[in-house]
Amino acid sequence: MSNQTSFPPVYNDPIQKASENLRQVIPLISKHKIPVNPANYAVWYEYVSGDNQTLVEEINNRLIQNLPISAEFAQHLFEKHILMGMPERLESTNNSLKLVVDNTLGNLHKTEADAAHSISELNNTKSLLNNCRDINELHNLVSDILASTQMLTKASSDLKQDLEKSSLEIARLKEELNAVKEASRTDGLTGLLNRGAFNHELNEVCLRPKTDIALALFDIDHFKKINDTYGHVLGDKILQYFSSLLQKHAGEDHLVARYGGEEMAMILMNISLEEAKSITDKICLALADSRLKKKGQEEYIHQVTVSAGISMLKTEDSSSSIIDRADKALYQSKNNGRNQVTILL
Repeated sequence: MSNQTSFPPVYNDPIQKASENLRQVIPLISKHKIPVNPANYAVWYEYVSGDNQTLVEEINNRLIQNLPISAEFAQHLFEKHILMGMPERLESTNNSLKLVVDNTLGNLHKTEADAAHSISELNNTKSLLNNCRDINELHNLVSDILASTQMLTKASSDLKQDLEKSSLEIARLKEELNAVKEASRTDGLTGLLNRGAFNHELNEVCLRPKTDIALALFDIDHFKKINDTYGHVLGDKILQYFSSLLQKHAGEDHLVARYGGEEMAMILMNISLEEAKSITDKICLALADSRLKKKGQEEYIHQVTVSAGISMLKTEDSSSSIIDRADKALYQSKNNGRNQVTILL
């Protein structure tokens, strides 16, 4: 199985799959006469793996028009579809935060200067008061004291307003950073965890005591045929619908991710094999029993089914080993007729 784009990009393909991708990538890079650098390799690696659908479509559209995939265009693809525009968003947020800090420091310095001037004026007034014997002079000194006090009050009020504005801006930037963080973990189409977040969570799980954890992998049957027959728009709707089924059955206890393309994954926590099998069976049955139709049409499309594979986490497991077993179980379901669940311990 191949990778789903995340930020930062995470690649965890088995050696055989990665080697096969390498075999396909090098001729493509050579054909388009662009340097074999990490960015260009990542673009074509994502392309041949087939999961980064938006990148695949943009490249295919360009190839259909007989337009070149230049080094400059490859860099554009790398930044847009692999880095997901995150560097620009982070730079923008960083620049905004720097501006807030600069403005706040400037306001503090201004207030400090105003306060120092007022204190100096008050000290001068104090000296004059010690020698004051005239009522008119006293009146003038009181006026000076009042003016200095008002200056301090205004400086304090201005600083408070500026700090309130800065506080609001910092809160906005915090929300933006949270949005960037969430976007880096979430698949844009389905709302599930993306491949990178899934890899991170599974790695964390494998570091814990190995108790009662299952991994289920799902692959929608004949999905290419669905796209070819009904179009990619309906294909996307099916992916979103199936994702909602997974989230419903996962609840708050389990983690669900888009593993790649039409492939989904579920990490089931604190669960027995029988319970994991029961949940997976219910998900497969719910999709098979769903009556789906194109928007604005009354005619239902043919039945959509999903195959699944389950494996329980073992003491000696790494993330790669449990994925490998669940993957083999999934393909047994595919090879045995699809629309079924296979367990491989």
